[in-house]
Amino acid sequence: MPRIHIRFFGPARDLARTAELSLDVEDNTTVGQIAGVIGENYPELGRAVGIRLAVNREYVALDRVLQDRDEVAVIPPVSGGAELPRVSLTNDPIDLDALTAELQSHEAGAVANFVGTVRAETQGDKELRALDYAAYEDMAIEQMRSIRRRAGEKYSILDAAIVHRLGRVPLGEASIAVIVVAAHRDAAFEALRYIVDAVKTDAPIWKKDHWSDGSESWVTPQ
Repeated sequence: MPRIHIRFFGPARDLARTAELSLDVEDNTTVGQIAGVIGENYPELGRAVGIRLAVNREYVALDRVLQDRDEVAVIPPVSGGAELPRVSLTNDPIDLDALTAELQSHEAGAVANFVGTVRAETQGDKELRALDYAAYEDMAIEQMRSIRRRAGEKYSILDAAIVHRLGRVPLGEASIAVIVVAAHRDAAFEALRYIVDAVKTDAPIWKKDHWSDGSESWVTPQ
């Protein structure tokens, strides 16, 4: 059974309340799985934005398999810059280009994205004007992080990001964006579908229709 050494640096050390620990893991355990273990055992660290993992002093993909005596470093954003959050809720328009650029990697052979937009609908004589999105925000973030982590454990992907819009979203604008980066397209497509479906069923986010006659109605699952 491989034994790895985990070290926490900077603010990550304060959030974990420890500098280092050793851990016995199963054969073929990946970096993504260790990220999940860290998030579960150190909830404050799991909620932190921009945390990265390095193995033997090199940043690696989430599907990297850990070996006996590997050193895993938990590294928060360094001074002088910060990454965009991999999971977020926003009241602003979603910047898909910035999000895609953030996930770019020379190891990636596939970048797959899904953008859900508010589409035109009619109901009798009235037309849809916009959607209002509301969420139990803390739980929604936790669920989206869990979905992202599970996708990294299930599929051979390098990274993923999920952004969901809140508040009033007009016709034609994005309400959700999911981006998956992987070495191969099959993994990217499969993980993308998994994330989109899981967010729809697990994240506590609701939407309300706003119609041309001034009426409103909550959207119920079909």
